[in-house]
Formats: sequence, C-alpha cells, structure tokens
Amino acid sequence: MMGYYQLAGSPFCQDSLKVLEADIEHANMLAASVPIGKGGACLQIKLVYNPLAPIVLFLLQWMDRSCTCLLPSYTNLFHIVVCQVCRDGETMFTSHGRKASITEFYAVILPSLQRLHDNASKLEIYQDEGQGWEMVVRKKLNDERKHSNSDMERDDECGICLEPCTKMVLPKCCHAMCINCYRDWSMKSESCPFCRGSLKRVKSGDLWVLTCNEDVVDQETVSREDMLRFYLYINSLPKDIPDAVSLLYYEDLI
Repeated sequence: MMGYYQLAGSPFCQDSLKVLEADIEHANMLAASVPIGKGGACLQIKLVYNPLAPIVLFLLQWMDRSCTCLLPSYTNLFHIVVCQVCRDGETMFTSHGRKASITEFYAVILPSLQRLHDNASKLEIYQDEGQGWEMVVRKKLNDERKHSNSDMERDDECGICLEPCTKMVLPKCCHAMCINCYRDWSMKSESCPFCRGSLKRVKSGDLWVLTCNEDVVDQETVSREDMLRFYLYINSLPKDIPDAVSLLYYEDLI
C-alpha cells in the first residue's frame, strides 16, 4: 500500500489516485464482510476531495521536481469519509459520516479492517438484535476437547512436589517445575531434577513461565476487543459535514 505523500508526490498523479481508489474498494469489500448493525449494516468508505483539487492537480502536472516540497501543504485536498450503510429491502440509508485523512486510512482503518476480516473468517459472527452494532462472537467448535478436567488439573501440578502451581520452564532442557522446587534444586545440587542438566549459569530471570489455560486469551475475546477498539476509533473521528459542491468522486476529477 502506498502512503499519502507517495501518492501525492508521484509523477503520475492519476495512476496514484487509481491505486488509492483500488485500496478503498478493497477496504469496502473487507468492511462488507464484517456487519455491525441490524439488517446486515456495515461501514462504507468514500474518497472525497476539495473543490480546489482539480486546479491543484492540474498545476502539479507542470510543477518542477524542486517544488515537490510544497506537496505536504495540499494534504487537505483529499480525505476519507467513513459512514454506516444500512440495507432495508431496496432502500439504502446512510448515517452521518466520519472524516479521516489518507494517512489515517492507511495507518489504522485499512489494517484494522484486514484484521477483523481475518478474524471473521475463523469465527461465526452473529448479530445481537438487542445490542445494536455490538457483536456477539461465537467460536466454531470443530475439535473436541482432548483432555478431561482431571487431565487438565494434572497438567497444572508440579512434577516434583505435585502441588498445583504456575510452572517455570528451564531454558536449556525445557523441563517444568514450580518456582519453589527450582530454588531447592538450584541451591542443593545445581542440576535439573529430571535430566541432571547443569543449573549453575541459570538465573531466575532466565526461566520461562508456562501459561495455564486460564491465562490464555481465546480468539473470541481478541476478536471482540478488536471490534470494539476499531469502532471506538471510528466514533472518535470528527464528523464530516458534506458540501454539495465538493462531494464528488475522483473520476469526475480525471
């Protein structure tokens, strides 16, 4: 993906705008796969430009390369409008849009939509009619549990003292034990109780912590948090007040 300054500074402005439009179409495709409201409502992204953009782009075609340092001052010629589109039969309703810069589109919006799309391909997303756009994510249960509760409890026990604990993993041999057993064996024999590997140069800071099942955040929680974080970001963007003259697509510009 090209950054905005690369787009504006390209000697082929029209080709660069086509690349920008293609990225926006790709973002709309990703947004369509992540519904956020009732009736399959989703976000829609549009490219909007200032009424002076045709004149400025015409002048850019005749500018000398030494003048390209002035291009950052024209960053307000283009901006992105993100709005919520609802489909009710054949009628389309568009909510008040949010305004974002081209830089924000490439830095935040497009990567976030790609991540949400990847998450949606792994999860089944259902709309909760009572919570508006807030999503209820249900994870696909393709595989049966391999271990029973007793097996899981046994996995959390220290192999030496048999006490439930958070296991510490030795960096060399990868054997796990509780921190108390590690300290006892490190002080007494300076060796691993399982393989007798040396612990002379192993410090407490070198140990790895073996996470338990309760410590792992599942994909369902990650997806929900990513969804909430993304829409909080969209809602934090300034509202776009469209002008009937300036709300044109770049095809009219070219």
